[in-house]
Amino acid sequence: MQHSVHLIVLLSVPLALLFLVAMSQPSVLHHGYIGCFVDSSSNRDLKGLTGLKTIGPFTDKIEFAYFFNGYTVTIESCSSLCALGRFRYFGLQAEAFCFCDNSYGLHGAASSDSECNKDCVGNSSQICGGFDRSSIYENFYAPETGLFKRVASTKSMLTTAAGQTENSTYWSQEATVTFECLAACHRSPDCLACAFVQSSRMCRLLRFAAVPSEVASEAQWVWVKP
Repeated sequence: MQHSVHLIVLLSVPLALLFLVAMSQPSVLHHGYIGCFVDSSSNRDLKGLTGLKTIGPFTDKIEFAYFFNGYTVTIESCSSLCALGRFRYFGLQAEAFCFCDNSYGLHGAASSDSECNKDCVGNSSQICGGFDRSSIYENFYAPETGLFKRVASTKSMLTTAAGQTENSTYWSQEATVTFECLAACHRSPDCLACAFVQSSRMCRLLRFAAVPSEVASEAQWVWVKP
C-alpha cells in the first residue's frame, strides 16, 4: 500500500511527497551518445567509481574504478549503474567494461569513431568501445522536485574497496528530526539520499542512492531522491 503526505520541511524545502516504495535511484529520462574517446589504464578518463567495491546489484571489479561483467554489460545497464551516483557521463569499453564520472575527455577524442568497434557482451547490436577506447554517453535526469522516497536501508547496499572507509561515501551533521535531514539533502546537489539516526541525533547524507552497511546498521529507513 502506498502512502503520501505533504510536509513543510525546515529551511526552505518545498512540499515533499514521501512514499513507501521499493529502492529507488535518480530517474534517467534518456541517454545520448557523444563519441569515441581515448582512455588509458594508467590514468582512467572516468573515475567516478573509484573506492567502491559493490553498489546495488553491481558487484564485479568495481574496486578498479570500473564495472566489468563478461555476460551482461549493455548501454542500458551502464546507464543504470551510473545513475546510482547521478553521474552525468558513462563510458563503455572493450565489450564489457562500464565507467562513470561527471567529466570526460582527459585524453581527447579518438581519431575516428570507428575505433569504438566492439559489440557489447550483453547486446551484440550495441557498440561498447574498443581497446583503450570508450563509447561515451550522457545521462539526462529528471529535475529534482523535493520528492523523496522512503525505503528500507537494506534494499540496495554499497561497500567500499580495501583501504577505503565507508564514511567516504557519506557525510554527517547533527539533526533533531528527520525533516532536518531532508532539508539538508535537498539543499545539496551531492546528496542523493539521507538517513536520520535517532539514537545519536545524526543525519547521514549519502553520495550514492545505495546505503553503506554501517549506515544500514544504525538506521532502518533511508530517504532517496528519485
